[in-house]
Amino acid sequence: MKQKTLSTLISLIGTFGALPALADTELPTVRVEASQDADPATSYSRASSTSATKIAAPLKDVPQTVNVVPAAVLKDQNASSLQDALANVPGVSFSVGDAQRDQVSIRGFSAINDQYVDGVRDDALYYRDLSNVERVEVLKGPSSVLYGRGSSGGLINRITKKPLAEPVHELALSLDDQGKQRLSFDVGASSDDDFARFRLTGAVEDSEGFRNQSFLKREAVAPSVQFNFSPNTTLLLQADYLQDKRLADQGVPGYKGKPVDVPIETYYGSANGRDQTANESDVTSFTGTFDHRFDSGLKLHNVFRTYDFSLDRNYTTINKVDEVANTVTIDRTKRLRDEHGFYNQFELSHDLDLGVTKHSLLYGLEVGKQHKTEKLWTRKNAATYDLFDPQLIELPAINTSAAPGNDNATDIDIAALYLQDLMSLSEHWKALAGVRYDHLTQTRDDKTSKNQDLARTDNTISPRLGVVYQPTERVSLYASASQSFQPIADSFTFKQNSDQLKPEETINYEVGSKIDLFDNLTLTTSVFEMTRSNIQAADPSDSNKALSVGEQRVRGLELAVAGAITPLWDVIAGYAYLDGEITQSTEKTKIGTPFQGNQPALTPRHSANLFLKRKLPGGFNVNAGLRYEGERYASPDSLVKLPGYTRFDLGTGYSGKSLEVNFTLKNVFDKKYYISAHSGANDYNMPGAPRTAEVTARWKF
Repeated sequence: MKQKTLSTLISLIGTFGALPALADTELPTVRVEASQDADPATSYSRASSTSATKIAAPLKDVPQTVNVVPAAVLKDQNASSLQDALANVPGVSFSVGDAQRDQVSIRGFSAINDQYVDGVRDDALYYRDLSNVERVEVLKGPSSVLYGRGSSGGLINRITKKPLAEPVHELALSLDDQGKQRLSFDVGASSDDDFARFRLTGAVEDSEGFRNQSFLKREAVAPSVQFNFSPNTTLLLQADYLQDKRLADQGVPGYKGKPVDVPIETYYGSANGRDQTANESDVTSFTGTFDHRFDSGLKLHNVFRTYDFSLDRNYTTINKVDEVANTVTIDRTKRLRDEHGFYNQFELSHDLDLGVTKHSLLYGLEVGKQHKTEKLWTRKNAATYDLFDPQLIELPAINTSAAPGNDNATDIDIAALYLQDLMSLSEHWKALAGVRYDHLTQTRDDKTSKNQDLARTDNTISPRLGVVYQPTERVSLYASASQSFQPIADSFTFKQNSDQLKPEETINYEVGSKIDLFDNLTLTTSVFEMTRSNIQAADPSDSNKALSVGEQRVRGLELAVAGAITPLWDVIAGYAYLDGEITQSTEKTKIGTPFQGNQPALTPRHSANLFLKRKLPGGFNVNAGLRYEGERYASPDSLVKLPGYTRFDLGTGYSGKSLEVNFTLKNVFDKKYYISAHSGANDYNMPGAPRTAEVTARWKF
């Protein structure tokens, strides 16, 4: 509890019209107290966010669930991957991502294409790096009202590190006993007159892992500069480059209804994985952001982002698991993907008073274009291994001079208008209303002999409406409804008539609360029901065609708490209950059972996370964490089940003026568990890491 600023005191006095009368009056001393935001560099809580509304707004005013993983948590946990960060978010489960990309399910729905950076779509299929990430925000539920096409469960928005007025000089080294070697850096400065600010972040990694032949070679660099032309006008220029090469490892096959029981390091691929079965991606992006505030109070925000992505993917897939002979037959595949594109968001915002109501209005125009190409070659039956003791061989070559099995080019063009109004209706009531119109054109040029070209145009309306009731300053209660859409082109999966089918549609209803238990400790709760319809399913009478008959529904409850319990105790924790069901489907599994009635893939009924830190004298701390997931199915056919697990972590740290050290002992009890699966197939189940000791040292110079 700290004193309010003098300006706040004067405004309060002015409200009562007392300034003139008090000018010559002697007053008694008055102590005014109020809560103050915690230091964002060390706090586990976040009072505001831009992900939900695209304008800075208090989270308590937003009728939607937003989970924030701040910089302090990422640092204390030695997090270096997006999966590390998202382990702190309830209702999130992990997919193996074909060993080439970050992929999760949010509230029981795949979020394969729902990656954003500073509010701009970043849907290329690759592994992100955290060296340039300040925090990660997860917006739950359909979000097409501001972001356009997207899946049902939510989206992930990475907030990048920006140039600062204060100098930054940091070098960090991370090591673990499984072979991790990672060096990262963060340096920044500003001119004497603060006209120009500079920052450079990046990382170099050459690591191994607990899986046989596992390796990761990565280079990341992100320079940025901000020009402050005036207090009201800024221009931010950012560039980002990432190269990532790693073993194409998708875990272990399914066997008799569960992952095959082999040592967790067992790899089914090539004896020469570094050369024959590795994925390499290159991603380059450039972003320019211009902000200007007019004298009238109108704010202009324009962001332009362009990117280029390439993927050279060499991997194996499971052709057959013979449960009689106890063998596994694999195919060898090479896939090339190249894509580039741009997005431009032009937004105006301003505040408006209409009688007793106050409005924060946002008007937006977004245009974008993406060009994606894909080629694929497959060699069937490249090898057959003993399922329980694979003796790997160098795989036979793939003839890439032959015609590829897949060879296509996809173009996506969007133009969208959106409008949002964050309203203060009275002292206790607020509302958030918005609508977005999308004109989305998709074309696919099939260059194979099938010549299965597709083209369609969608004009969609995505609305959102929410109401917030705040009986006190510490309590917000809300109810909301929203709708989103997902077209076909993002999935690379097509049927002959895919361009004739409507986009998938999701409707979400949610009620919840956001309560400040203490000054910097917030509890959020939500109860929701999401239904996704128009899911494509194979036509039983013609496998080359699809029908829009699928429907999936998830009802659930989420709880999350983040912040400081006391000045010495910090916590970030969550719990999710998900009741998911495939309510409509004409498809049958490989054993003839229906999909209808099954539980969606990677949707545990119960899951929880906890990370607790205790500060000690002298800059030291100790911490402990756990992650729990109940049983979940590897795919919607419910034929392979991953067992539930609880993993415990312990850690300690030291923070001084020029040196910070964080030590973490992960999976303290050396629990064998499965952290991810495919979500659409049963033979790609990834074991979690064994007991691992990791240390990160940061030097500030």
